[in-house]
Amino acid sequence: MNLAFISSQGGHVGQIKLIFTNKVIGNKKAILITESSTPSSPKEKSFNNKYKTYLFKKDNLGFNPIKYLTTMLKLIKIYKKEKIDLIVTNGAQISIPAVMAAKFLGIRTLFIDTVIRVKTPNWSARACYPFSDIFLVQHQNMAGKYGKRAKYMGSIL
Repeated sequence: MNLAFISSQGGHVGQIKLIFTNKVIGNKKAILITESSTPSSPKEKSFNNKYKTYLFKKDNLGFNPIKYLTTMLKLIKIYKKEKIDLIVTNGAQISIPAVMAAKFLGIRTLFIDTVIRVKTPNWSARACYPFSDIFLVQHQNMAGKYGKRAKYMGSIL
């Protein structure tokens, strides 16, 4: 199984790295897709010192549908090249085109709501919810705030 972990820069990617260690990933092939304020190259070997990383420009999307579409097309190209079977994301901006691109290709998607959301849904999670195959929240009270498919299975962090 080929995995893609997709997350915004900062705390979101920090949570992904805490959850998905080399032990958890095991012998599966994995890549990380994240953001950088200065993407020096589209690929770097940096995720857990073992996995290929694709960098996108940080805060590039805004609310521009053209930028979302072009990002989706770039992600589709990466998914095909890496033969991705499952994407795992926890937000923010990059997660929206990532989940939509995966859905377009028939790739399974897992969205993990960030641990800091304890009272209100965040906008990227709301946008990804309809396209996610599995949608997990980390606080029991958040499950009802998204919809019937949102599941609380305990805190991940």
